[in-house]
Amino acid sequence: MCDKTICRLLPVYALFLLICSDGVRAEDWLYTVRSGDNLWNVAERHLVSMKYVPRLQQLNRIQDPHHILPGKVIRIPIEWATRRPGDAEIVECYGTAILRRAASAENLPVTEKLRVAIGDEISTGPDSQVTLEFRDRSRLRVESESKIRLKQTEVLGQDAVVVTDIELESGRTVNIVPHESEPATRFRIQTPAAVSSVRGTRFRIGTDKQDGTTRGEVLEGLLEVGAQGKNVQVRKGYGTVTRPDQSPASPVELLPEPDFSETPDVYERVPLVIPLKSLAGARSYRVQIALDPEFKEISTDLVAMNLPLRGRELADGDYWLRVRGQDGSGLEGKDGVKKIKVHAHPEPPFIIAPQSDAKIGGNQLVLEWTTRPDIKRYLIEVDRTADFRESRKYKSDSPEGYFTLPELLVPGKYWWRIAAESKTIGMGPYSDPVSFRVPVPGPKLDSVEIESEEIRFAWSAGKTGEQFQFQMARDSEFNKIISDILVSESKVVIPNPGGGSYYLRIKPIWAEGEEGVFGPVQSFEIPYRFPFFLPFLGFI
Repeated sequence: MCDKTICRLLPVYALFLLICSDGVRAEDWLYTVRSGDNLWNVAERHLVSMKYVPRLQQLNRIQDPHHILPGKVIRIPIEWATRRPGDAEIVECYGTAILRRAASAENLPVTEKLRVAIGDEISTGPDSQVTLEFRDRSRLRVESESKIRLKQTEVLGQDAVVVTDIELESGRTVNIVPHESEPATRFRIQTPAAVSSVRGTRFRIGTDKQDGTTRGEVLEGLLEVGAQGKNVQVRKGYGTVTRPDQSPASPVELLPEPDFSETPDVYERVPLVIPLKSLAGARSYRVQIALDPEFKEISTDLVAMNLPLRGRELADGDYWLRVRGQDGSGLEGKDGVKKIKVHAHPEPPFIIAPQSDAKIGGNQLVLEWTTRPDIKRYLIEVDRTADFRESRKYKSDSPEGYFTLPELLVPGKYWWRIAAESKTIGMGPYSDPVSFRVPVPGPKLDSVEIESEEIRFAWSAGKTGEQFQFQMARDSEFNKIISDILVSESKVVIPNPGGGSYYLRIKPIWAEGEEGVFGPVQSFEIPYRFPFFLPFLGFI
């Protein structure tokens, strides 16, 4: 029993141990006898003293210490084995990471094949990761924005049985201990709230930088978790949370992998916006994007609180997307992996005209967009449907950023989009489709009756409930409008304004309120009642 005051000051640890059968301790080396082995040469190669031979014989109930059948498994307590210091090697590195030497306090950029000694620390930056490999081929991947220290690594006997202790100060690690490693191999991750010990399995460990909470997720293998006098078993596909000064929580099943049925394969805009079907029970999502299917070169590693997922700026190319849900306690579920393609460059130009749902005043369409000096050609599509299955395709080399369609468009709804072709990287994606309408133009006049006091205009009858806006002006630009009337019939009567040249136009307005466009401008003459110069002659 320790003093209560001292106990409160000690860090609280939870212990993750493989469940072992038949009384075998996690600290026992389960050695497989080879041809020519006997207890004497086994002790000579692997144990600190030959005095352990009788105890080894008794522990394993061996009748003849000189003759043991090959293939038999014998237990060797690891404290009887010889030990020598080991180290680790950086086998993969992506992004930015720093190694701080314990011996010299020197900071070095992490590179592949760099040796990591006992006491050395590794810190990773955003969207970065480092993978260490130990003598038994077990691997530790330090994920982005994490910090670890190699506390201990020892080689037992002459068979490279390794005992490894890692301190995880903050962040996350993914740990892979090969199934074929020697049974005495021990891989242990220590955090401010827990110690995770495992043999022959794959698991993830993360610790919260703010409160020290530790989360462990078992991907392969079987673990026993103990803390504060309580032990729980955690099997494959389950996870547990350990908070400082508390027992491990009861294991819960990890969330299933996400459903990518609503997630597209190709992305034409950056930063990425990634649709994802909502995962039941997920509070948030870990999103990782890598250049390779093994996720050795992760370019994006972030947590998204909302859907759709939002990534970062990426160059064009093939990528692999990995997503897993995070439940209410922060445990991360099973991985969903999908190959995606980014084709977003050169970015399409901004559309100036026509803008969405614009009405074209005539059936001769002029398209306008912004330009860039690195673009050699623009590709344009116009179609009656938004899917552009039967589109009209055009090319424009004009640096001014406009293009007039060579043919007239019949009235109706249309969509158009534009893409840019770079001098260096080729053709980029199309812009989002923009709709516009070529309305049925206003009617032409059928008759004009000029009388001394009034003028009568008539045109073809419209649909039921249709109205017309009638305008007459003294100039063709309609800056000097003298009559602007809304009528419900296909005719209008206005006072005679006197002799001169006049211009008129008519716009339909349908019963549902939608307006068309003015029809063609028409001109006509109203004769003067007498020569305009006669009054001036009389005055003279």
